[in-house]
Amino acid sequence: MAWSLEERTKYNIEVPVRVGVRYALATLYYATNGDKWLNNTNWKSGHECLWNGVYCDLDANNIVSVTILNLVTNNLDGSIPEEIGYIESLQRIELGSNQLVGPIPQTFSRLYELRTLSVSDNQLTGEIGANIDGLTKLTNLDLASNRFRGHVPHGLGGIPTLSYVRLSNNRFTGAFPTSFISLNNLHTLLIDNNAIGGTLPALIGMMKTLVNLRLHKNDFYGDLPNFSDAILLETAHFDDNFFKGPLPQFGSQRLRELYLDKNSLTGAIPISYGGHPKLQILSARNNDLSSTIPASLASATNLGVLDLSYNKLSGELSQNVSQLTQLRQLYLNNNRLQGSFPSWLGSMKNLEIAHFNNNLFSGDLQLGYEFENLDYLTEFTIEFNQISGIVPEDVCDLLLDVLTADCWGNPAALDCPCCTKCF
Repeated sequence: MAWSLEERTKYNIEVPVRVGVRYALATLYYATNGDKWLNNTNWKSGHECLWNGVYCDLDANNIVSVTILNLVTNNLDGSIPEEIGYIESLQRIELGSNQLVGPIPQTFSRLYELRTLSVSDNQLTGEIGANIDGLTKLTNLDLASNRFRGHVPHGLGGIPTLSYVRLSNNRFTGAFPTSFISLNNLHTLLIDNNAIGGTLPALIGMMKTLVNLRLHKNDFYGDLPNFSDAILLETAHFDDNFFKGPLPQFGSQRLRELYLDKNSLTGAIPISYGGHPKLQILSARNNDLSSTIPASLASATNLGVLDLSYNKLSGELSQNVSQLTQLRQLYLNNNRLQGSFPSWLGSMKNLEIAHFNNNLFSGDLQLGYEFENLDYLTEFTIEFNQISGIVPEDVCDLLLDVLTADCWGNPAALDCPCCTKCF
């Protein structure tokens, strides 16, 4: 490692500090099989500010300092050495998408200037806590897709600068850290795909800076709080938990994605959901929702995906739904919808998937002349209803990948010469 001591006086820099920095970087090189990195340009020779992935800047005293270490997707294979925690000038560490193992060193608690710590998509292990929660200038924390375990530390809620937290796809357990409620700059909180449980604090719905919230695939239970005061919220993912009770209300006019699937939510779909003009995805399948589908949903004219399948929705389907002209995917299967099958479906020109099977639709199948213009349609399912008549040739001309109906038996309830499967 003699190369780590070379080139010590070329720049205005404190020599003892620089020797320590070069030594720390050298330990990273050898600890992660630097000779096999995809790009190790200039490492092992010359000034460290010229090494690939190492960036320097002048501090207040015109001293050159290493401020950024960015070796993303560079085939680092090994553990992060403790010595990196002694490069106290570091402001950004980005080591994502490598093959790093082991814990985040405890010495990282010394990196008081750190703004960004991103080590996602590795195989890092252990718990986080004292090695991070004292970094009072941290704004971006990305630990996603590793093997971290233990509780999400409440100490993170004491870092007022935090704006982006991504802990997805790990093995975190315990309860939602209520200290996060005090993070007045937090706009993105992604803690999906863990085993975090308990109830959500009602105050989470009052976080006015929150833009992206992903809590899906955890063990949360209890009622979902209302988000009436989260006026900047754009994406909200609550699916694959154990939430119960009514669907929450949202106050944001920016809401684009709302996922509520695979819970035990009950009651009616709020009329207010039609009041979100930017809503593109509403998915609430696999719950216990009842009552009718509100006609007000037609006001959410940017909806591209509407999935209300596997619930207990009833009543007739309002023709107002035909106003959703941007709709590409419509899943209403496995409910208790009744009345005549919607003859106006052909006016929804962008439809790609339309699932109506397993309901109580009845009467003759009347699809209307416009149905033949559904050029993007690939799936159309209407089996297990009480529909009779004939599937028109115009539908057959669409050459759908999936076309299923109650066309089995003699006589069959529905004549469908081109169905891909009969029931």
